[in-house]
Amino acid sequence: MTMKKVAVIGAGWMTKPLVDYLMEKCGYYVIMANRTLSKAEAVIAGRPRGKAVRWSTDQPEILDQVVGEADLAISMVPKPVHIHVARACLRHGKHMLTTAYEIPEVVALDQEARQKGVLILNELGEVPGMDHMGTQLLLDEIKRDGGRVISLDSYGSGLPAFEFNRNPMGYKFSWDPRTVFVAAQTPAAYLKNGRKIEVPGDKLFEHFWLVDIEGLGTFESYPNKDVEKYVKPFGLDDSVSFYRGLLRFSGYCNNMRYMLALGLLKSEEEEDLEDKTYRQFMASLVDAGTTDDVEQAVARYLAVDGNADILHRLRWLGLFEDRPIAIRKGTNLDVLLDRMLARMSYEPHEKDMIILHIDILAEFPGGRRERRLATMQVEGTPHGETAMSRAVALPPAIAAKLVMEGTIQATGARMPPTLPELHKPMLEELATYGFEFKRRAISL
Repeated sequence: MTMKKVAVIGAGWMTKPLVDYLMEKCGYYVIMANRTLSKAEAVIAGRPRGKAVRWSTDQPEILDQVVGEADLAISMVPKPVHIHVARACLRHGKHMLTTAYEIPEVVALDQEARQKGVLILNELGEVPGMDHMGTQLLLDEIKRDGGRVISLDSYGSGLPAFEFNRNPMGYKFSWDPRTVFVAAQTPAAYLKNGRKIEVPGDKLFEHFWLVDIEGLGTFESYPNKDVEKYVKPFGLDDSVSFYRGLLRFSGYCNNMRYMLALGLLKSEEEEDLEDKTYRQFMASLVDAGTTDDVEQAVARYLAVDGNADILHRLRWLGLFEDRPIAIRKGTNLDVLLDRMLARMSYEPHEKDMIILHIDILAEFPGGRRERRLATMQVEGTPHGETAMSRAVALPPAIAAKLVMEGTIQATGARMPPTLPELHKPMLEELATYGFEFKRRAISL
């Protein structure tokens, strides 16, 4: 019997649990293609059911060879690169899975994919991904009970576990830090009684509020992407209130708001940083004539008190220190990330956690109203895998098995909300790995 083969494109932070599942659980052969060969080799780890291949976007012939050799491809590359993988899959008639949000270029391939019998399944991660499945779980129950959805709030997060939330930024990096900051500048929109409220990318962190989750605490939430495309797939009314947000510990949004205002998130223009100190760098951001009082100059620029939290946090990061910047060339974001990774990375013994929380208000026959809740909290393993890596990697791994075994036979460009047969088998297996929603109902 011929061994089934999966091409995994990309070898980033989230790929090891994916490859482990495909090799060890399913017995598939994995071909891993990545720009930095050593990273792919580290994930394959010399196992006989896998091989690593060097590939970059300027080598379409290598991608063609990798995809052509496999039965299915899982794209774990940055979002703009997915289109290259999708086109290769269509050329070879192979299914493709991604954890990323849909992009217009890939959605535009829907008709061609249907004609060729190819499935391009996006949004298979934690957020987006398992949040969709938790939502569908509650919506199925509400529909079965004859209810109508009035409002739907969906929250997701990747955070330090409570006992390891020990720094003034209230955050540590369990996934690609550059992606964190790209997402932090993406416009969002939510619905209030059917009315669309749009939030520009540079205003996300001015548009936050507090959310209480019973048993877990109070968090800040800010809007995440545009909810509008999910209304019809989820079968919601045009008058619905619908919000998707990210959860953070208190203080995070103002930290981000002020760093954005300082220009620390700018990633377009590189500059020579040779012989420049962090203090000089910060002075240049606020046009300070001298570095003598750069903290106060930053305070004036941000219109905050001289003892404001943000100043203490920038100081804690080392951005006011009178010593040379550690990188010789880069953007403002490169400088910030270098300091953040030095101070905000997980130690081997520390744990991260993911929290997903779905809160739906529904009306049932007779005018009775209930809140239906589904909550998931999972922590990482000390000296082992992070909760985030497993939360992102296991859904596409399980979906790949379901597609390869013929359980899922859909075609076209799809996402979980447009593939209602997906969430039940996915959630059943995810629960065996500890990723399970706890559900309850509150009568109002």
